[in-house]
Amino acid sequence: MSTLRHASGQLVVYDDVLPATDFDRLFVYLNAIEYTSVHAHTWRKVWRLHDGSPLTSQASWYYPSGSADGPAYPTGTALDLLVSWIAETIPEVEYIVGRAGHDWERFSFAPWIYPVGSGLSLHQDGVLYTGAFTYFAHRQWRPHWGGHLMVLDPSTRPVNPQSREQLMPPFLDDEGEARRVFDPGLAMSVFAKPNRIVFLSPTAQHLMTRVDVNAGQSARVSVAGFFHKPR
Repeated sequence: MSTLRHASGQLVVYDDVLPATDFDRLFVYLNAIEYTSVHAHTWRKVWRLHDGSPLTSQASWYYPSGSADGPAYPTGTALDLLVSWIAETIPEVEYIVGRAGHDWERFSFAPWIYPVGSGLSLHQDGVLYTGAFTYFAHRQWRPHWGGHLMVLDPSTRPVNPQSREQLMPPFLDDEGEARRVFDPGLAMSVFAKPNRIVFLSPTAQHLMTRVDVNAGQSARVSVAGFFHKPR
């Protein structure tokens, strides 16, 4: 049975999401499928130049209404074990991600691999999405392996649409961003504990620290997704 580990206005964390046998089935599936670089077709700028080259696989969709457009749940794969749990848990986290059929019409889910040297710079997900989630699917992790999810203190000022930071996004120059987030310069760190899921508010400013060389051949493996606003 899953355990609610943390809940706030910015994020909700559950541990022990899947039974051990289901967790193992999901890991075996994620080990077997094909991946491609997130930059295979163009530079996706949410990953900045120093963020390396994470890998991802094909995204699928969950529709509360059951109507499907493209690859959708049930997929007939081990991913369904996790998606079923998320669907059942949504009423508990709708204050973070919004109400199904009202605030969002579907959520996406896709496998991800972050090898040594890769990370994800500071951003937030609130333009197109009402929330997001990340599930940690690797079999083991250590605190000194990096890959930590860092969620900025909610008192951190958001980006001002009229600011120089917004006019000149921090992909090549993050001076303005640093001045803003260093007041107060605090964040909550969530370790990439196996079989843990994190739901994020669309206003949560967050980043993922780079996977450290201490991880060796181990990679940060996850299933991540977004709750999409009605089209």
